[in-house]
Amino acid sequence: MPGTLNYAPPVITIDVEDWPQSSWDRDLPITQRAADNARRLLDLLARTRVQSTMFVLGKLAERFPQLVREIDAGGHEVASHGFGHVEIFKQTRAEFAADLRKSKDLLEQILGKPVRGYRAPDFSIVRGSLWALEELAEQGFEYDSSIFPVKRPRYGIPDWPLSPTRVQLSNGKSILEFPIASYRAWGKNWPVGGGGYHRLLPGSAGRWFARRVMQSRPFVFYCHPYEFDPREFAELSVKIPLKVRLHQGLGRGRFASRFVNLIRQFGGCRMIDFVEQKVWPDFQLSSLSGSAASVAAPVGK
Repeated sequence: MPGTLNYAPPVITIDVEDWPQSSWDRDLPITQRAADNARRLLDLLARTRVQSTMFVLGKLAERFPQLVREIDAGGHEVASHGFGHVEIFKQTRAEFAADLRKSKDLLEQILGKPVRGYRAPDFSIVRGSLWALEELAEQGFEYDSSIFPVKRPRYGIPDWPLSPTRVQLSNGKSILEFPIASYRAWGKNWPVGGGGYHRLLPGSAGRWFARRVMQSRPFVFYCHPYEFDPREFAELSVKIPLKVRLHQGLGRGRFASRFVNLIRQFGGCRMIDFVEQKVWPDFQLSSLSGSAASVAAPVGK
């Protein structure tokens, strides 16, 4: 981890899932390819000596429990990505609670220790599903990383704080929310925290945004193991339209080199390292209070 920076390294987060099941058809089985991609990424992280937080989908953990143990053995934090990869805003509160409990219990049985963090499928804690924060706190989660403070067709709360925020909930509990990194310019928040944005932006631009964000707040980066797999769409047995192949596949061939350049320049840490103040111990958290169904914040805070 570089020692010359005057800010903390990026928070590296990985959503461990299977592209066909998570993005195309939720009824498809989890494939061996998903586990192979995750193991290749574990090898890359070991070579670069960077540890991450891996939000593991319950369905994948159920089929590949040994992979979950390998993630933990590599020093990475295992967190929950729910069980079936169904967006929260498509579930009732009871359905979400059951999905959440099933995933958390499964991961904890595999690991033999508590799972402390959660990320929703497709960043699906939106304004209409903020009640999910209460359920997360009720089930013992210490932090969440599901809110993207941008305006997108399917997700995002554009006026959410850009920095980690302690949310005081109406049930008397609280939870720490880690938004994905965004950059404020021209009166708008721009998504710069990884995933497809990292695939499509030039590598130098991605690192420039990371440096600018980290001057004032943590840069929360996210990606998926399948984004390191440029041959997936050529080898899938499932028929996928060309438009989807382009949208989901462009930039995969360059993804690994861009990711390595990012972490070689800035290093990387786990989300739990920030929670436990092992990095950026003097960072001042913002705070929100009020009903989880209506909580909001000024733009850019």
